[in-house]
Amino acid sequence: MSVPRTVLVGIGGYGRVHLRHLLDFHRRGELVLAAAVVFPPEPEATVLAELRAAGCEMLDSFEALLTAQPRLRLEFAVVPTPIHLHARMTVALLRAGLDVLIEKPLAAASGEAADIAVTARTTGRRVAVGFQYLHAPEVRALKQRLLAGAIGPLRRLVVHAAWPRSHDYYTRNAWAGRLRLGEDWVLDSPVSNAMSHFFMVMLFLAGGGAGGLAEPVRLQAELYRAQAIESFDTAVLRLATEAGVRLDFYGTHSSREIRPPTLRITGEQGEAEWVQDSHARLAGQAGQWEQAAAPEPDTRERMLRDVLARRRDGATLVCTPEMAAIHVRCITRLHEAGSILAVPPAELARHHRDAATFTYVRGLDEQLWNAAHAGTSLAEAGAAWARPPGAPVPFKSC
Repeated sequence: MSVPRTVLVGIGGYGRVHLRHLLDFHRRGELVLAAAVVFPPEPEATVLAELRAAGCEMLDSFEALLTAQPRLRLEFAVVPTPIHLHARMTVALLRAGLDVLIEKPLAAASGEAADIAVTARTTGRRVAVGFQYLHAPEVRALKQRLLAGAIGPLRRLVVHAAWPRSHDYYTRNAWAGRLRLGEDWVLDSPVSNAMSHFFMVMLFLAGGGAGGLAEPVRLQAELYRAQAIESFDTAVLRLATEAGVRLDFYGTHSSREIRPPTLRITGEQGEAEWVQDSHARLAGQAGQWEQAAAPEPDTRERMLRDVLARRRDGATLVCTPEMAAIHVRCITRLHEAGSILAVPPAELARHHRDAATFTYVRGLDEQLWNAAHAGTSLAEAGAAWARPPGAPVPFKSC
């Protein structure tokens, strides 16, 4: 199979990150960056000049891309576009004969994810989803040890992540923090977007087999909104698998301070942890193990190389639509299971850092950390404004 003629759909926002990798792969002859869709506003002139120097044709709309496809003979698309466009663009590209790397999440809602999977099967094209940390060497190595029983049967996995987001984060585009945009579902939140990587690593490490993900069967959800948005910015989720493994998620964009995303794993015979861009480690009956994390750019490059290899061999492990659909089902279910509670204004404060303004919840940093370690609700951890979660609800077909 020759190197694929490739298009990048959108070079603004996170598309700039993909662009750097694609240009590097182009220069090394691992793909041909043949086209790019440049949505308004246009990037800096130096970026456009760099694309032209690479022989990349610029298109001004997604529709122009589909029209030009018979002439351009594109084979592979990288699509870092807004969440509500993921499904329609992926389906259209598959039908036009391209394989697709779509940014996370796969889609906004479960029905859209199913449409992508069906279209991929009927067209014979491949879809991969941009959960780059599923490609991280230390994550893969940790999973191998967990599958080998290094800490015995798993009992609990818990993610804690505190990533403050400024007011600018929510005003950077029309869809940030939205539940819907016009007739389209968005369901933007920490769980579906910025922190979805860590949620997926938790499902991956709890799953059976080299590429298996754990499938939850029950869910409790606490959803809170401190920012001026429609969706939630703070979540406490308790999920459980059929085997009784507990999967907990404690994440917020409304803390005052940053705490690196951490996943802790408890087994019957030991413990393990993964800290984003830092390390994975394990301590069990057979002893201790630790592996430093690869730098984030290396992990993204590894993901792209794995996706290209999957096009050739059909076997290299990537995040498939079937895997990513589990994440989308979780998002759909938590919005069905839990209403969003607004944090009272009296509990909020503001501060400024690096010319940006942040709104945070007083005391949330400590409360969320304590709740994650104890496995409790935010109310039990001392947040007077929080409400106890309702009874667990079963997953249903959604």
